[in-house]
Amino acid sequence: MSVIKILNQATRIVDPIMLKYLKKGAAREFLPILTYPIKAGGKRVRPALTILSCQACGGTVKDAKLPAAMIELIHNYSLIMDDIIDHGEVRRGVPTVRAKYGDTMALLAGMFYREAISQIAQDSPNPEEMHELLINTIKQTIEGERMDILFEQSGRTEQYLMEHRYESIRPHLYFELIRRKTAELIRAACVAGAVSANASNHYLNAVSRYGKNIGLAFQLIDDLLDIFGEKTGKQKGKDIIEHKLGNAVIVYALQELSALKQENLLQTLRSKEVDQYALEEVLHLLESTKAKSKILELARLYVSRAKRSLEVLPKTEARENLSDLADFIVTRPY
Repeated sequence: MSVIKILNQATRIVDPIMLKYLKKGAAREFLPILTYPIKAGGKRVRPALTILSCQACGGTVKDAKLPAAMIELIHNYSLIMDDIIDHGEVRRGVPTVRAKYGDTMALLAGMFYREAISQIAQDSPNPEEMHELLINTIKQTIEGERMDILFEQSGRTEQYLMEHRYESIRPHLYFELIRRKTAELIRAACVAGAVSANASNHYLNAVSRYGKNIGLAFQLIDDLLDIFGEKTGKQKGKDIIEHKLGNAVIVYALQELSALKQENLLQTLRSKEVDQYALEEVLHLLESTKAKSKILELARLYVSRAKRSLEVLPKTEARENLSDLADFIVTRPY
């Protein structure tokens, strides 16, 4: 099955479930806000991973559908909160929840999502394990968000942030950031599938390793697309506009640039506002480095590790589809 068909199938399975749980107990006039992020679309990579991991471990689509919806709802919950924190205006090519309905309604929607996520976990196979998985995943994601904020070089004046802000970043810190911010949820998507299939620890550990590695690759490519992508549905150079140091392109470009060019890049990130001219200057500077090729090399390495971890699983169509999905993560244009 092609990757596009896999993702479309995941959409058909999980979207009605997410909408069903979001409608439970919600006021009629609140529903357009709650359902807006789901109807805005998205790739649905994470629920696809849950479904395929479940099947690869001997389970069925029926076993996986609620955990898959739970994982995608966690993802959408994190995006709502992230856009509030970052004052995000555009996501998936349309206005963010906060841009369309305001920060207050977006915050309330996020709070409602968190409760809906718990309800889905409660109704899922092995609910205690599923609930523990979601708690740990959300905690890791929050810590990743905290780290991401501390790598911002300007724009926030809270005392805590001023005292704890990172003024430099090395690859090991960058990978700790993206492990928590992105890879942990992708790993959890795979583990949720294994848990719903009552998989052995041997199989569960295999899909866990797979998920962690493709999660790291996913964020590396996401960072690349933020700087160089054209079809992401987000503003090009968004991380630069938001003064973020924790982008792989910036991390590896800084290792290569001269001291003067490093200082010019950091001055832009630390300026009060990054205008279009300054953005273009930074993009041109980053394009002059070998950061892009380095990141692609690293992403391919993590995908290779992920695919090797699948070798302990039975040879099935689901395992093959997990392998194809790993390749898609590196080659995707959005």
